[in-house]
Amino acid sequence: MKVFSSTCDFDYSWDELRTERLITCNQSAPQWVVTLLGGSTTSHVYEVSYVDPVSKKVTMCSNNLTWSNVLNVRETVTYQPSSSATTQFTQEAKITALCGGWQKIKNKVEEASVERFKENAIIGREGFETVLEMSRRVFGEQRDLEKQKL
Repeated sequence: MKVFSSTCDFDYSWDELRTERLITCNQSAPQWVVTLLGGSTTSHVYEVSYVDPVSKKVTMCSNNLTWSNVLNVRETVTYQPSSSATTQFTQEAKITALCGGWQKIKNKVEEASVERFKENAIIGREGFETVLEMSRRVFGEQRDLEKQKL
């Protein structure tokens, strides 16, 4: 098993909101992988999210359903306040190849998967930061308009 970051499992209490969803997305898997394993580039992921209104923490845990007999990916993402003006973002992925007894192949599959995950995580974080910046700008403009009305 290769780990992208650190921390994972999350216990929730009855005071928290828990949601579950099935996510369908298109992946750009190498054609040789799709041909070898059969299937398509459409993937399904099961996600459970926890929102703790007291601590203002959001935790999202997801597991791949597609090709889970070949590669198990468990991702955990958390958002929580770190100071009065910032949000702490942490992300972890535990990736385990399930290729029988061929340790060398398992290691290669895990290493390639971790590299791909890192690349996608960078893109995802940049996208999230862009959305946050746009939100700050829009909310700031809205506040300014409200102040002008007063």
